[in-house]
Amino acid sequence: MKTSADTSCNVARPRVGLPLLLTGLLLTGSFLLNGCGKIGDPLPPIPRSRLLVEDLQVSQVGTRLVLTFPLVRTSRTRRITRIDIYRLIETEREPLALPAEIYENRASIIAALPADQIPLDRSAVTYVDPLDPVQMKGLAAGARYRYAVRVIDANGTGGDLSNYGVIHPLADVAAAPGNLQARQLEKQIILTWSAPESKATGPTGPTGPTNMVNLAGYHVYRRTAGSDAPAMRLNDQPLTEPRFVDQAFQFGLSYEYTVRAISRQPGAGEETTDPSRPTVVESDESQVLVHQARDTFPPAAPTLVTIASINKAISLFWPLNTESDIAGYHLYRADEANGQPVNWRRLNTQLHQTGTWRDERVVVGRTYFYQITAVDRFGNESAKSEPVSEVVNP
Repeated sequence: MKTSADTSCNVARPRVGLPLLLTGLLLTGSFLLNGCGKIGDPLPPIPRSRLLVEDLQVSQVGTRLVLTFPLVRTSRTRRITRIDIYRLIETEREPLALPAEIYENRASIIAALPADQIPLDRSAVTYVDPLDPVQMKGLAAGARYRYAVRVIDANGTGGDLSNYGVIHPLADVAAAPGNLQARQLEKQIILTWSAPESKATGPTGPTGPTNMVNLAGYHVYRRTAGSDAPAMRLNDQPLTEPRFVDQAFQFGLSYEYTVRAISRQPGAGEETTDPSRPTVVESDESQVLVHQARDTFPPAAPTLVTIASINKAISLFWPLNTESDIAGYHLYRADEANGQPVNWRRLNTQLHQTGTWRDERVVVGRTYFYQITAVDRFGNESAKSEPVSEVVNP
């Protein structure tokens, strides 16, 4: 008997009479040989993320050189053991182009960041290389610091070196400002501090003009107290006086303030084309000043209060206060205009919200005197309005 082809899998039908077991084996083998039901070719494994840093940057803050770089460490990244920090101190006469092999031979590993200090997912890793006073005083003109980092995995295998982070540290940096204080006013917080009288490397000698410490101005920083967010600079341009007025605050919040002095590179203009030579360098931070913005300022007393009586009641009317934090009003009544404060009785048990009041607990023919105060949402009560009076009409 002839066989017929299966158009879908091209499997030959077995002849009649073959045992059932043999039929199953033939069918299974035919499927395996011809690839019927094939899902697709095997896919290569998903490559793991490279352990490579490509955007190393370095900046100077006072007596510290701060290294920052992004690092993508996901669940598919090879396990990281540490990050090695390299540093090479050289002169500016040496070429910027430096092969990695030569750099490794000349540079020193100054730190190894363990894995538990390296955050998961995309984050900025920071390392601070402090410069002690001896190093600062010993900086030769044109000294250049060249940094690089290398990621080491669990097998002890290191990735390629990062790009170089290069900087010419400024030795003539002012010390941090001192005596930071805050004074709270109704619409502003006034910050004041003392100008630095020495360089970060130590005293300059007898107190003299501030230019002896290379002082070019100040920057003021603020963040909400207890926040993990970095402090934001409040001034757009360097401040020339040790004073700043903060008007962008909210009552009820606490703030952390710091101030940094600014030192300028010798001969530097407003712009620089060499990122390794910043135009200005900030000092270390002043002490942190925690200031709670408390509203202790009462609103203005209500004005233009009018009064009338009809139908055995007295009605009062007044324009609402214009302050944005008004919570309501208190109303006071007395039997005589010049009575002692103890004789003025408050009529409302809760803050009154509108600019009208109707007093029905009166006696026809008697005269009553009234005063009104405004209260803000922090509980500050204004002075009393001018007294008004009226005879109760029937």
